[in-house]
Order: sequence, then structure tokens, then C-alpha cells
Amino acid sequence: MKTLLARHGRILRLAGLLALAGYALYLLAGNVFLNSHFGHELLNRRPEAFTMEWNGGRTFWPGRVTLREVRMRGHARRVQWSAQADAVRGRIALWPLLHKELRVPWVEADGVTGSLTRAARERPAPPPRPGGWMLDFRRIATGSLRRATLGDWQVTGNGRAEVGFGKQLRGGPMELRPSTLQFDAARVSRGDIQWLRDVRLSSTFALPRHVSAEHPGFAKLDLLAATLDLHGTTIGLQSTLDGEGRYDFAVLPGDGELQAKLSLDRGTLAPGSQLQLRLPLSNVDAQGTRVANRFDLRATVDDALHLRATLPDLDGRHPSLDATLDVPGIALPLKDWHERLMAASGEVRAHGHLPSIGGVVALFTQADWMGLEGSGTVDADLKLADGRLLDGSRLQVSDVEARADVLGNRFRGKARAQANIANDAAGNPQSRLDVVMEAFSAAPSDAPGKPYFTGERLRLETLADARLDRMKESMQARVRFERARIPELVVFNPHLPNDTLRFAGGSGMLSGDLRLDGDGDVGRGTLRVEGRQVRLAVAGMDLRGDVVLDARLRRGNLHKGEFELGDSSASVRNVAFTEPGGTTHSGWWATLDIDSGRAEWKTPSSASGNLRVRMRDVGFLLAMFADRTDLPAWVGKVVDAGEARLSGKWLWQGKRLVLDQARAQNERFTVDARLALEGPRRHGDLHLKWGILGVGVELQDGNRKYHLRGARQWYDSRPPLLP
Repeated sequence: MKTLLARHGRILRLAGLLALAGYALYLLAGNVFLNSHFGHELLNRRPEAFTMEWNGGRTFWPGRVTLREVRMRGHARRVQWSAQADAVRGRIALWPLLHKELRVPWVEADGVTGSLTRAARERPAPPPRPGGWMLDFRRIATGSLRRATLGDWQVTGNGRAEVGFGKQLRGGPMELRPSTLQFDAARVSRGDIQWLRDVRLSSTFALPRHVSAEHPGFAKLDLLAATLDLHGTTIGLQSTLDGEGRYDFAVLPGDGELQAKLSLDRGTLAPGSQLQLRLPLSNVDAQGTRVANRFDLRATVDDALHLRATLPDLDGRHPSLDATLDVPGIALPLKDWHERLMAASGEVRAHGHLPSIGGVVALFTQADWMGLEGSGTVDADLKLADGRLLDGSRLQVSDVEARADVLGNRFRGKARAQANIANDAAGNPQSRLDVVMEAFSAAPSDAPGKPYFTGERLRLETLADARLDRMKESMQARVRFERARIPELVVFNPHLPNDTLRFAGGSGMLSGDLRLDGDGDVGRGTLRVEGRQVRLAVAGMDLRGDVVLDARLRRGNLHKGEFELGDSSASVRNVAFTEPGGTTHSGWWATLDIDSGRAEWKTPSSASGNLRVRMRDVGFLLAMFADRTDLPAWVGKVVDAGEARLSGKWLWQGKRLVLDQARAQNERFTVDARLALEGPRRHGDLHLKWGILGVGVELQDGNRKYHLRGARQWYDSRPPLLP
């Protein structure tokens, strides 16, 4: 019996010695691992994805570890994160390691700070592969969370947090178990500015098991369940309006208030969620007058999102706002915020200077070719139902920059505008906008910095269905201006066909009245150019006189610059010119009517059609072909034979100007002509008949050939220049 007991005693002593030796070996190996470079190198084999550093540690029991001064960071796709702690204690389950599972039942940390920021570059996720390790952190807790950073925002104070998560490596699923975050007496700052103080924050959050690649970025919000309960004291703001219509904002000490009680379930705000902001606001206008005010914003959720914003009107000169909006839907307004706001119902009354005014004006008119831009003073009273402005809505804008792209030109100027909604006879709401540019300039659309005429009181009026989805297609517009000044008519030379027809000097006036639709198509319109003592160079001759052009435009396309020109006319008066041979003319006049025609306004310009002309005599037409002294003597009597009427066809395309099938006549003579001017080249044919006399002139690049016999037959044998 004693022998058996002695044997058992030796076995127990041996087992104890082995256990003690194993424990001693664990103490040695574990603490050496924690306090040597080997442990650091083993955990930091992929520093581009994850690194962990610590400054000493200890372990006294298998699976239980304590580390000091822990620093971790990681990079996943476009997210970078980091965490630091003065001390970390935790337990690692050892047996699951045999099954490629890192199970950590609990971790406790002291003196914790953490950050989550957007990376400058994306680190692509590796393709999913089987056999990845399973990470299972059941509970990570700290009672001394000092600072949390999200992007540029930082929360500092006395915090507590408890987080649990699971993740399978190599692209496997992950989950965020129900977790909590709390702060007391915290501060919220961004850069050097402290936006909130005395913050009390309590939050819960969880994500169900999912594959991250299937829910990238904000798509994870569709899975998130979270609550936020926040209360804090805000700073104040000061807005200062400068002389150019821009606001400069500065932070002031303040005692505003922010309260939020929000609940989110799979991307949807829960009924009962609410947010309220009371912000002290000091406004300084462009004259330096300061007014203290308070901006209030309240948002509540039931089956929709309800917004209420107020900024009291204290003196009628500084900004004010009274808005009540019901926005459909209770999903987080991230991707579709603009669309949902455009479907809102409610009332908005506002007054003040807006740094960007285009979005407000877009409620009343939508057209790519015109707009109100930049800053301006707004006085608005809007009534909305399902995104539609209702009868009685109005908008007044002043000191705004307006533009209109018309006829290949960009009109710009400081403007005032008035818009309103009124029902038509059928009860349908119609949107009217009336814009007046008190002073404007116009420049080619492709060179908007080089204006070539200026004027006053350009008026732009639009009328459209007030329903936003039909506004553009139903819009009708009218642009009017009178007697805009053209200091130098030579600016139009790039639009003329070639150097054989160009302005040599003189100024003029331009008036316009155009009607367009939402796509910029011209239904009809008029343009009138008036010039006195205009100098023209035509086919080597210099002309001086008064010019009036009345263009009737219809059925055109603004963007293509195409117009019908029927019923357009032009006239020249008091014209003096000298033929190449020295013969002078004065007091010449002509009026031109276009029966049918079409023009393309954009460079290179082109036009064509049929014309009728009344002229004092045919002297100018003959001078285009030859000097009077080179023709038979009887031709002079034809020139002096009185008023003539001409009809024909014409084409102006690129650098080519053509007159064809032209016939000028009266009771005493007939002149037939065809002429083409192309760059420096001139060629054409002329036949003049006076009684039984006739002569033909063949013009080829300045060389002339005269036909005295069979002139009519020769002319008829020549090919036409136009079909």
C-alpha cells in the first residue's frame, strides 16, 4: 500500500514539475515574444494593410496578455484607421487557433484614442479566397476613451466604448455586433475651431453579417442599425457681406444649442427621430451695419421628413428666412437629396443676399441658353406642393449677373428679375420670369471676353408650365433690346465672306426682338442694324453711305444658328462711290427685299435665297464688272436712264459670295448678270441691252473680255453659277 502511495506521489510530483516547467517555459517564451522584435515582425508582415506596435508587455497565464503603449493602424480600400492605447489587457482562446480562428472573448483598454479617415488612394481588396482565418472579437471595451477622429472632425472628452465584431479574412463576411459609444463633457472640433462644447453623446450601432465587397462605401448604411442621442452647446457665427456679393464667415463665442435624437434602421430614419439647432448669428452687411440674430432649424420624422427653419426679419435689410418643408421619404437623404427636395411641399419666405442664385431661379425657368448667375439680393415667397410652385409664388432678384446666348452671341449684364406663378384660364399654374439688364454687353460665344456692342435695358421674358418636368418643353421666351451701340462695324468682318466685301469703318445701332422656346429655337424675330456714314469695301470699290438692315427671322435653331429670312429687307441711302477708272457717283440708293432665304449665323456664316432690288440706277452693278470708260459710249446713257428693278438668286457660303440669274430692267434697258466673289478672285458674266444695242462682259480674276456681236447668244451659252 505504501509502495502504491509512494508511486502515485512520484507521479504527481513529476506532473507538477512538468506543469511547473511548462508554465515556466510559457512565461519565458510568451514574455520573450511580447518583448522582442520577433513578435513585432510576425504581426507586421503586411505593413501596407496592418501594423501593430507596443512598448513592452507581459503574460502570466496562457491566453491572457497585457500590453503597454499600443499603436495600431490599417488601410482597407479607401479607409485608413488608427488606434492608440496606454495599456491593453485581453484574453485569447487558444484551442480555436488550431482551427484557424482567432477568438478574443474580451479586451480592455485604457487611455484610448482612435481615428477613421479617407485615404488619398484606394487599396484594392484582394479577390475572395477560401481558407481565410476567422477573427472573432466578442468584446472590446474602454472606460477611458479620450479622443475619436472622423475625417477632419474630432471628439475629445471622457468617453466609454464597447465594440464587438467578427471578420473572415480573404474576402469573407464580417459583422459588427451591437456596440455602444458614450461621451460626457466632450468637445467637437474641426481644425482649430471648436464647434461644440459640453457635449453629451450616446450612440449604439450594429451591422449584420455581410460581404463588404457587395456593400461598398455608403451602401453599408442600408444595413446599419444605429441610434444617436446628442446634446451640446454650439459656437456663434458671423457672416460679413463684402462689396462683391460674397459672404465671409467667422466663428464667434456663443451659447447655441444642438440636440439630436436619431434612430436608423437599415438606412431608414425611424419615426420619432428629431434634430434641433439654435445658432447665434451675427450679420454684417456691405455698409458695415451689424445685426445680432438667431437661426433655428428643426427636423422631425414620422412618415416623411419635416423641416422648419427660421431667421427672424429684424430690420428688412438683413437676411431673413421662414421655411416649412415636408420632404417625402424617410430614408437617409444622401444620394437622392436633390430629387427629394424637388418633390417637397411647404412654404418658403426669404430675403437677403445669396452667394449663388442659380438654384432658386431654376424653380421658375429652365433653359441651357440663359440663366442668372453669381450672387444677388433675393426676396422670395414660395408655395410648393409635390415640388410644384403654386399660384401666388413670387421671386424678386436684384444685382445679379445675367446671361443669354442668342444668335451665336453671349449677352451679359447686371440685372434685376421678377418671377411669379399664376394660374391660367384652365387653372394650370404658369411660371413667368421677367429679366431686365439695365446695361449689357455682347460678345461672340466663342470669345466672350471680347464684346463688340453694348446697350441698355435688354429685356428677357419667359413663360412656361410651372411643373418642373414640363417647364423646359413648354417654355416660350422673348428677348428685346433697342439701339445697342456698335462702336466699330469692322468687328463683323470675320462673319463676311471675304475681303472683297468688308466694312472699312463706321459705327451703328442694333435692335432686336426675338421669340424662342426652351431649346433655343427661334419661332420668329427681327433684327435691325442702322449705320450712318458707313464705309464699305466691295469688289475693289470704296462706298460711303447710310445703311439699314431689317432681318425677319423665323423657324430657326439657336444652337445651330439657322434661320429663315423671308420678308427681310435692307436699304442704303446717300451712297457715294468711285469706279476703278475714277468715275464718281453720289446720292445713289437701293432697297433690297428677300422673298425667301435662309441663313446660318455662326462662323463661317452662310445665307442664300431670292431677292428683289430697287435702285436709283444700275451704275453700281455695272461697276462691279467694268469701268464705264471701257464700255461703249451708249452705256453711259443706260446708267443715267433712271430707276431700275432687279431680281435674282444669291448665295453666301464661307468665303464665296454669288449672285446669279440677276436681271435689272426698266422700260428702256435690261441687264442680266451672274457674279461670284471668292477670296481675291472675281468671275462672272454680264449682258446689257438698250434697244437694239447690246454688249457682253466676261470677267475672270480682273481680266475682262468684251462681246459686241452675238452678246445675247454668248451670255445664254454661259453656265449658271447656282442651280
